[in-house]
Amino acid sequence: MLNLQQEDALKEYMNMFIGQASSLLSEIVDKKIILTLPQIMLLNLEQPEDLLRYSEVRPTLFNSHVVSSIIEFGKRFSGNARLLFPKDKAQVLAHLCLGEDYEAVDDGELTDVDFDVIREIGNVILNSVLGGIGNLLDLKLEYTFPKVQVCFFPEEEEAILFNKETHVMVICNTFSFEDTQLDGAIVMVFNMSSTIELIKKIDEVLVDIDG
Repeated sequence: MLNLQQEDALKEYMNMFIGQASSLLSEIVDKKIILTLPQIMLLNLEQPEDLLRYSEVRPTLFNSHVVSSIIEFGKRFSGNARLLFPKDKAQVLAHLCLGEDYEAVDDGELTDVDFDVIREIGNVILNSVLGGIGNLLDLKLEYTFPKVQVCFFPEEEEAILFNKETHVMVICNTFSFEDTQLDGAIVMVFNMSSTIELIKKIDEVLVDIDG
Protein backbone atom coordinates (compact mmCIF):
# COMPACT_ATOMS: atom_id res chain seq x y z
CA MET A 1 0.00 0.00 0.00
CA LEU A 2 2.93 2.29 0.73
CA ASN A 3 5.87 2.42 -1.62
CA LEU A 4 9.39 1.98 -0.25
CA GLN A 5 10.02 5.72 -0.05
CA GLN A 6 6.81 6.28 1.90
CA GLU A 7 7.61 3.42 4.30
CA ASP A 8 11.12 4.74 4.91
CA ALA A 9 9.77 8.23 5.61
CA LEU A 10 7.15 6.89 8.03
CA LYS A 11 9.69 4.64 9.78
CA GLU A 12 12.18 7.48 10.21
CA TYR A 13 9.44 9.76 11.51
CA MET A 14 8.03 7.21 13.99
CA ASN A 15 11.50 6.32 15.28
CA MET A 16 11.73 9.81 16.78
CA PHE A 17 8.71 9.13 18.96
CA ILE A 18 9.77 5.58 19.79
CA GLY A 19 13.03 7.12 21.00
CA GLN A 20 11.02 9.31 23.36
CA ALA A 21 9.19 6.22 24.64
CA SER A 22 12.55 4.49 25.22
CA SER A 23 13.76 7.41 27.33
CA LEU A 24 10.57 7.55 29.39
CA LEU A 25 10.54 3.78 30.02
CA SER A 26 14.21 3.93 31.02
CA GLU A 27 13.37 6.59 33.60
CA ILE A 28 10.41 4.60 34.95
CA VAL A 29 12.34 1.34 35.49
CA ASP A 30 15.72 3.02 36.13
CA LYS A 31 17.36 0.89 33.43
CA LYS A 32 18.56 1.66 29.93
CA ILE A 33 15.90 0.45 27.48
CA ILE A 34 16.34 0.64 23.72
CA LEU A 35 13.35 0.31 21.39
CA THR A 36 13.87 -0.19 17.67
CA LEU A 37 11.49 -0.45 14.72
CA PRO A 38 13.07 -2.79 12.18
CA GLN A 39 9.98 -2.83 9.99
CA ILE A 40 6.75 -0.87 9.42
CA MET A 41 3.99 -1.67 6.94
CA LEU A 42 0.61 -0.18 6.04
CA LEU A 43 -1.55 -2.84 4.42
CA ASN A 44 -4.97 -3.33 2.89
CA LEU A 45 -5.45 -7.03 3.50
CA GLU A 46 -8.30 -7.18 0.98
CA GLN A 47 -5.69 -6.57 -1.73
CA PRO A 48 -3.89 -9.75 -2.92
CA GLU A 49 -0.47 -8.09 -3.10
CA ASP A 50 -0.73 -6.76 0.46
CA LEU A 51 -2.05 -10.08 1.73
CA LEU A 52 0.91 -11.84 0.11
CA ARG A 53 3.37 -9.44 1.69
CA TYR A 54 1.74 -9.88 5.09
CA SER A 55 2.04 -13.66 4.79
CA GLU A 56 5.73 -13.32 3.91
CA VAL A 57 6.71 -11.01 6.79
CA ARG A 58 4.07 -11.94 9.38
CA PRO A 59 5.73 -11.73 12.82
CA THR A 60 6.39 -15.16 14.34
CA LEU A 61 4.78 -14.04 17.60
CA PHE A 62 1.45 -14.05 15.74
CA ASN A 63 1.58 -17.86 15.99
CA SER A 64 1.47 -17.86 19.78
CA HIS A 65 -0.46 -16.87 22.86
CA VAL A 66 0.01 -13.12 23.16
CA VAL A 67 -0.56 -10.38 25.68
CA SER A 68 -1.89 -7.21 24.11
CA SER A 69 -2.26 -3.72 25.50
CA ILE A 70 -5.08 -2.04 23.56
CA ILE A 71 -6.02 1.61 23.02
CA GLU A 72 -8.97 2.89 20.98
CA PHE A 73 -8.80 6.35 19.42
CA GLY A 74 -11.06 8.75 17.50
CA LYS A 75 -12.87 10.91 16.38
CA ARG A 76 -11.77 12.44 13.08
CA PHE A 77 -8.90 9.98 12.87
CA SER A 78 -10.17 6.75 14.38
CA GLY A 79 -9.21 3.16 14.98
CA ASN A 80 -7.39 1.06 17.56
CA ALA A 81 -3.81 0.24 18.45
CA ARG A 82 -2.33 -2.86 20.11
CA LEU A 83 1.08 -3.56 21.57
CA LEU A 84 1.63 -7.32 21.47
CA PHE A 85 4.16 -9.67 23.04
CA PRO A 86 4.30 -13.46 23.27
CA LYS A 87 2.82 -14.35 26.64
CA ASP A 88 6.01 -15.88 28.04
CA LYS A 89 8.11 -12.92 26.88
CA ALA A 90 5.64 -10.47 28.39
CA GLN A 91 6.16 -12.17 31.73
CA VAL A 92 9.94 -11.90 31.32
CA LEU A 93 9.60 -8.21 30.46
CA ALA A 94 7.42 -7.53 33.49
CA HIS A 95 9.90 -9.22 35.84
CA LEU A 96 12.85 -7.37 34.34
CA CYS A 97 11.07 -4.04 34.76
CA LEU A 98 10.43 -4.94 38.39
CA GLY A 99 14.11 -5.77 38.90
CA GLU A 100 13.43 -9.46 39.44
CA ASP A 101 15.44 -12.42 38.15
CA TYR A 102 13.91 -13.25 34.77
CA GLU A 103 15.49 -16.72 34.80
CA ALA A 104 13.15 -17.56 37.66
CA VAL A 105 10.04 -16.81 35.59
CA ASP A 106 7.90 -19.88 35.05
CA ASP A 107 5.23 -20.55 32.44
CA GLY A 108 2.37 -19.89 34.82
CA GLU A 109 -0.37 -17.32 34.57
CA LEU A 110 0.41 -13.63 34.60
CA THR A 111 -0.18 -11.94 37.92
CA ASP A 112 -2.05 -8.71 38.54
CA VAL A 113 1.32 -7.01 38.98
CA ASP A 114 2.46 -8.36 35.60
CA PHE A 115 -0.68 -6.94 33.98
CA ASP A 116 -0.10 -3.56 35.63
CA VAL A 117 3.47 -3.42 34.30
CA ILE A 118 2.40 -4.44 30.80
CA ARG A 119 -0.42 -1.89 30.86
CA GLU A 120 2.02 0.86 31.78
CA ILE A 121 4.48 -0.20 29.07
CA GLY A 122 1.62 -0.18 26.57
CA ASN A 123 0.48 3.20 27.80
CA VAL A 124 3.94 4.72 27.25
CA ILE A 125 4.64 3.16 23.86
CA LEU A 126 1.18 3.50 22.33
CA ASN A 127 0.86 7.07 23.56
CA SER A 128 4.18 7.84 21.87
CA VAL A 129 3.13 6.20 18.61
CA LEU A 130 -0.27 7.88 18.58
CA GLY A 131 1.33 11.16 19.58
CA GLY A 132 3.62 10.85 16.59
CA ILE A 133 0.74 10.18 14.24
CA GLY A 134 -1.26 13.03 15.75
CA ASN A 135 1.71 15.34 15.30
CA LEU A 136 2.07 14.24 11.68
CA LEU A 137 -1.62 14.95 11.10
CA ASP A 138 -1.49 18.19 13.12
CA LEU A 139 -4.32 16.72 15.16
CA LYS A 140 -4.79 16.02 18.87
CA LEU A 141 -6.00 12.43 19.08
CA GLU A 142 -8.45 11.34 21.75
CA TYR A 143 -7.85 7.84 23.06
CA THR A 144 -8.72 5.49 25.89
CA PHE A 145 -6.57 4.20 28.73
CA PRO A 146 -5.10 0.84 27.67
CA LYS A 147 -6.71 -2.45 28.59
CA VAL A 148 -4.77 -5.71 28.63
CA GLN A 149 -5.92 -8.99 27.11
CA VAL A 150 -4.44 -12.46 26.67
CA CYS A 151 -5.41 -14.55 23.66
CA PHE A 152 -4.20 -17.18 21.21
CA PHE A 153 -3.55 -14.83 18.31
CA PRO A 154 -4.31 -17.21 15.40
CA GLU A 155 -7.86 -17.53 16.74
CA GLU A 156 -8.32 -13.75 16.92
CA GLU A 157 -6.28 -12.72 13.89
CA GLU A 158 -9.14 -12.55 11.41
CA ALA A 159 -11.37 -10.52 13.73
CA ILE A 160 -8.56 -8.09 14.54
CA LEU A 161 -7.02 -7.59 11.11
CA PHE A 162 -9.40 -8.66 8.37
CA ASN A 163 -12.24 -6.17 8.69
CA LYS A 164 -13.79 -4.70 5.56
CA GLU A 165 -12.85 -1.14 4.64
CA THR A 166 -10.04 -0.99 7.18
CA HIS A 167 -6.29 -0.81 6.78
CA VAL A 168 -3.66 -2.25 9.09
CA MET A 169 -0.33 -0.81 10.14
CA VAL A 170 2.05 -3.47 11.45
CA ILE A 171 5.11 -2.18 13.29
CA CYS A 172 7.66 -4.76 14.37
CA ASN A 173 9.51 -3.60 17.47
CA THR A 174 12.38 -4.89 19.58
CA PHE A 175 13.09 -4.26 23.27
CA SER A 176 16.74 -4.39 24.27
CA PHE A 177 17.98 -3.90 27.81
CA GLU A 178 20.62 -5.50 29.98
CA ASP A 179 21.43 -8.80 28.21
CA THR A 180 17.90 -9.39 26.96
CA GLN A 181 16.19 -8.78 23.63
CA LEU A 182 12.44 -9.23 23.20
CA ASP A 183 10.48 -8.95 19.96
CA GLY A 184 6.99 -7.51 19.90
CA ALA A 185 4.63 -5.83 17.47
CA ILE A 186 2.34 -2.83 17.29
CA VAL A 187 -0.82 -3.31 15.25
CA MET A 188 -2.96 -0.31 14.33
CA VAL A 189 -6.27 -0.57 12.50
CA PHE A 190 -7.63 2.47 10.65
CA ASN A 191 -10.76 3.15 8.66
CA MET A 192 -10.50 4.15 5.01
CA SER A 193 -10.75 7.92 5.47
CA SER A 194 -8.11 7.88 8.22
CA THR A 195 -5.74 5.90 6.00
CA ILE A 196 -6.17 8.34 3.11
CA GLU A 197 -5.44 11.27 5.42
CA LEU A 198 -2.33 9.55 6.80
CA ILE A 199 -0.91 8.78 3.35
CA LYS A 200 -1.56 12.36 2.25
CA LYS A 201 0.49 13.64 5.20
CA ILE A 202 3.31 11.17 4.50
CA ASP A 203 3.47 12.48 0.94
CA GLU A 204 3.61 16.06 2.23
CA VAL A 205 6.59 15.09 4.40
CA LEU A 206 8.32 13.62 1.35
CA VAL A 207 7.71 16.82 -0.62
CA ASP A 208 9.31 18.82 2.20
CA ILE A 209 12.30 16.46 2.28
CA ASP A 210 12.77 16.62 -1.48
CA GLY A 211 12.48 20.39 -1.36
